[in-house]
Amino acid sequence: MALPSLAIPEFRANLPSTGKEVRFRPFLVKEEKILLMALEGGDEKEIINAILNVLQNCILDDLDVRKMPSFDVEYLYMHLRAKSVNEIISMRLGHRNSECLHKTDVEIPINDIKVIGKISNGVVKLTDTVGIKFKYPGIEDLNVIGDAKTENIFELIYRCVESVYDENDVYTEFDREELEEWLEQLNKEQFEKIGGFFSEIPKLSYIVNWTCPACGESDSAKVEGLASFFI
Repeated sequence: MALPSLAIPEFRANLPSTGKEVRFRPFLVKEEKILLMALEGGDEKEIINAILNVLQNCILDDLDVRKMPSFDVEYLYMHLRAKSVNEIISMRLGHRNSECLHKTDVEIPINDIKVIGKISNGVVKLTDTVGIKFKYPGIEDLNVIGDAKTENIFELIYRCVESVYDENDVYTEFDREELEEWLEQLNKEQFEKIGGFFSEIPKLSYIVNWTCPACGESDSAKVEGLASFFI
């Protein structure tokens, strides 16, 4: 005799990047096992991979989470966790500049966490007639930069360039070597414009305020990004 089937609820959220509605279900025991095993291993890349796999399993629409902007992934996973586990995130935070070493338990309502930052069309104008069109990096793309070595920065740029344009044409077919040679011809101000696009990528952000019960001092901390909230 087959065991009885269980009804699984369906929820909806809107992507910050486009406003598109996405349907998802809460994660089940099989997905929770994936997350727990990754967390026990402690490797950040494995944890990110587990989060992406679980999110992909739970989304009910035809979307590839590995191609989504990092802040869309962060936002969807935040809502997935809220519907699967709890709508409150518990954390322990300590003072940044104090002799008091006490860590205070704080609670963050998930619905109060917002994606902060202006979402642009990805176009970076280098001159009046020349520019680059970028896509926002995914979670895995951001892991590429690691310790921000020069070669990693160029790799991130290469992964995210959709096209280069001038007054005559739009260029979409080039390899990394061609792009790197072209980027090396930019002046400092032009390259800093590209850096500005990546430094201003929207992200989950929340300011936590608390009063330490040990010393009575009030403090605050900005919590940003998927890793800070869930890893």
